[in-house]
Amino acid sequence: MNRVLKAVLHPGKALEYLAEASKRRLPQPPSRIASDAKDFWSRSDASCSLRDLSHWRGEGRWSDEQAWNRIGETHFAMYEALSRLANVSRPIPSMVEWGPGGGANAVRFAREVGRLYGVDISEANLAECRRQLESQPFRGFIPILIDANQPQEALDRIAERVDFFLSTAVFQHFPSKEYGVKVTQIAYQMLKDNGIALIQTRYDDGSARLKPKDRDYARNAVTFTSYSIQEYWQIALECGFAPLAVVLDVGTRYAYYLLRRDAHV
Repeated sequence: MNRVLKAVLHPGKALEYLAEASKRRLPQPPSRIASDAKDFWSRSDASCSLRDLSHWRGEGRWSDEQAWNRIGETHFAMYEALSRLANVSRPIPSMVEWGPGGGANAVRFAREVGRLYGVDISEANLAECRRQLESQPFRGFIPILIDANQPQEALDRIAERVDFFLSTAVFQHFPSKEYGVKVTQIAYQMLKDNGIALIQTRYDDGSARLKPKDRDYARNAVTFTSYSIQEYWQIALECGFAPLAVVLDVGTRYAYYLLRRDAHV
């Protein structure tokens, strides 16, 4: 019996059905979405598809060694350009990578820094990142596992202010736009005066696929959060950063923001 006929014969049941359908479409609480995000990414060690999404060496797309290495090389080249723009001396003592995944960036930056803090909600990803770095060998990695609902924990766990903050292929997976604002504020607080940041977001191109989501994290994790280009530029400004440039990859709809924390006079 179809739903239209049910509505005629059983109006009470039809109302219950409509109420339940409406409830399923309501936004979920931010704390629930953040917890779902932690559950999702914490399964990286047990899921081939998640290891691919987390950029684990030898998994999925990254069975191509050159493709895996290209992740770090691409972002290191952007860091070099940012250093020139911001007039920063190199090499630098310390950096934070928010969401290091399988370590593709960390392996490249390990040749540049003495200490590399990796902040993540996935213990599995932090363990894989450490494994890749130790194979270099690099002994300056400090993993910081945080509660997905308490990103500010990272501030309490990192005693020093660092020279560089990096986050790529992460903001698009955040549980909300507001969460990304909070992490941008944290990035600013983590940096020394004249410290620099390279932050990549997915930019909203107006399509249904890339619009920000508010429920069903596991189904939408790949494209959960996006910002318009101007919107995130303004967020960076309001968090205290001096934005120096934005680089767009129109194929992936990635926007890379080159930011500096200016010294207070």
